Amino acid sequence: MGTLSPNMVVELSTVAYAVQKTQKTKRFDFDVSKNLANHFNFNSFSKPVMGTSGGFVAKAKNQQTGFALIGQGKSEQTGFALIGQGKSEQYKDDIVIAVRGTNFASLNDLSTDARASTSSTERGALVHAGFNSVFESMKKELSPYINLLPANATLHCVGHSLGGAIATLIADWAKQKLLNVKLYSIGAPKVGFADFALKHTNSLGQENIFRCTKGCDPVPMVPVWPFVHAPYNGYEYRVDNSGFVNPIKHKVKYYMQDMKSNDWNSYQRKMSFNSHKRVTLDVRLSHQVSRDLFWMNRLSEALLTLLRQLGHGIASRIQSGIANGLNFYDQIAMVLSDVTLHNATFTGQLNGLLAHMLVFAGHATRKVETLSYEFIRWVFKKTIQVVNRLAREALN
Repeated sequence: MGTLSPNMVVELSTVAYAVQKTQKTKRFDFDVSKNLANHFNFNSFSKPVMGTSGGFVAKAKNQQTGFALIGQGKSEQTGFALIGQGKSEQYKDDIVIAVRGTNFASLNDLSTDARASTSSTERGALVHAGFNSVFESMKKELSPYINLLPANATLHCVGHSLGGAIATLIADWAKQKLLNVKLYSIGAPKVGFADFALKHTNSLGQENIFRCTKGCDPVPMVPVWPFVHAPYNGYEYRVDNSGFVNPIKHKVKYYMQDMKSNDWNSYQRKMSFNSHKRVTLDVRLSHQVSRDLFWMNRLSEALLTLLRQLGHGIASRIQSGIANGLNFYDQIAMVLSDVTLHNATFTGQLNGLLAHMLVFAGHATRKVETLSYEFIRWVFKKTIQVVNRLAREALN
């Protein structure tokens, strides 16, 4: 069961963008490297897989565009074969599905990225409604390719940005039918809640999930917690050593510069977020915060630490508030402001979390003077606005 190399993954993610302007009846032209052409045949299928992005209007008008490129694995003629010693069968009979990311000229795609409401997968897990909507529009066309795979072959799902999110949903769905599925995402946003991430990780196996990020790319930060990445409490491949957020570095061409290796061991495997990690933040150290993936994840871990310490009944209170029309962070703010829950330890931890959030959100001069619902909600709102703005800048 062969694994795609980093340079193959980033090239496939780049080439996938060639399908975005393709209409239903048209073929598409693109060039691939000799290495990729040796392993996969992209002329076996007459057209790309179509999909519909955006909201209700796009669906009603059936505004479909090309979304995925399909490649059929083949025998690669090796140097030894020239003297009659055989061929490499590494990807023979495999199929690769490379899904394009956001089309920056498309308001429909940007609408899909922005819709952070949830819907349910076939297995009952909560996922991002916009991503799931695109995947559902592609499922009928994807089915014949899934059915082509022999029992011992592998399906490789690849994508950058929005494409990585959709590739994740394709892999999760296909794994219910196939034995061998591998997922490779580059600079992808979070797809679902913890229940999806956990089921997805257990289904594919962490060793078959290759999530690639840059420390300066803001798109993997969104949507904010309770959305989490798969592999659940697992590692990602950090393809550079950058720190401060730089939205322009989300572009796939910058990932291509850092993913030229043939070997995944060339990159640092890093656990950036752990939902079970105990993190408490001291208000006196809030000046250390910087806008990067490390601190975004640390703020989420500190919030989860607080909620766990409040006990199991807190989850039910939050869920009941959501059912009554409050958004997730409004309800958390309401719970955290409940004075009946406060004690010296809790108040110190909450002060520390809010002080760190204020620095992250660019309000370092604002001090935590009250733990009212209005103030906590305001801090959450400002923090999430910064994260979403950075992600929008990257997508634009």
